[in-house]
Amino acid sequence: MRSTELTRRGLLTATVGAAALGVAACTSHDPIEADEAVHVGPDDELPVETSPADIPTDPPVVTGEFASAKMAGRNTRWAVARPRGVTGELPVVIVAHALNTNEKSLFRPSMNMQGALQKYVDAGNPPFALAAADVGRNYFHLRTDGSDGAAMIIDEFMPMLDENPELNLRIDRIGLYGWSMGGYGALRIASILGPQRVASIAVSSPAMWADPLMFPPRAFDSFADYQANSLFGQQHVFKKIPLMISIGSSDQFYTYTRQWAADLHPPAAFATTPGGHTNRFWRSVMDDQLEFLGRELAHRTD
Repeated sequence: MRSTELTRRGLLTATVGAAALGVAACTSHDPIEADEAVHVGPDDELPVETSPADIPTDPPVVTGEFASAKMAGRNTRWAVARPRGVTGELPVVIVAHALNTNEKSLFRPSMNMQGALQKYVDAGNPPFALAAADVGRNYFHLRTDGSDGAAMIIDEFMPMLDENPELNLRIDRIGLYGWSMGGYGALRIASILGPQRVASIAVSSPAMWADPLMFPPRAFDSFADYQANSLFGQQHVFKKIPLMISIGSSDQFYTYTRQWAADLHPPAAFATTPGGHTNRFWRSVMDDQLEFLGRELAHRTD
């Protein structure tokens, strides 16, 4: 994790387009304290699903739960989809969900990722499975309540997938997918596992804040927490991991995402089309993301 102290001047110098986002110019070299954070900026709060639609059953989605020590002991639900008509052990793409959604959200009709996967496999492409676990509002790092969504996925969920003979999945090299909060989560999990374990990443509208003056408390508990877990300054970690980033041109995280991606070397596959921070946009780019994930995952797991 990054340990370099951020200063007002250093941060704002690095923040391209900050003035357009309404960040006031600062000239002090003093570190920004936690209580100086202004809890405004891009909003990743999606509407809560009060009456979730039933999950399509073609292909079927298997669900379960386990008691998670990494999530402060609470029962943690999970969901897995394998394409039908495929037997044998499959590689898996771990799905990181958005804020106010859960492990089932990506499988519901508004997104139906398992249906898109089935279409992809039926076209003759190499198969893989999808697996998601519920992190609630954790934001995929250690929080003051003792929960840590990324640790749960790496240390508990992935081993459970590997050990479950009915699921018949392999986790030696995985793909990662996420949207909004989960876009950040997928990137953070990849930064921990590294290229030895991660074959490819595809994210939509990753929720990332370049400026600690604008981070919300739902994402980071303090300035120190932001310093420890922000992915700005960590782009070098992705040097050897194929990465696809998709974001709508009117998405509230567009400027931060472009800024972050500009420091990736080699560059990511960056796709921008008209759209916002919505299911409609995320579904519109899903076929391309599945193709990217499948191609890299198949190549890396042969």
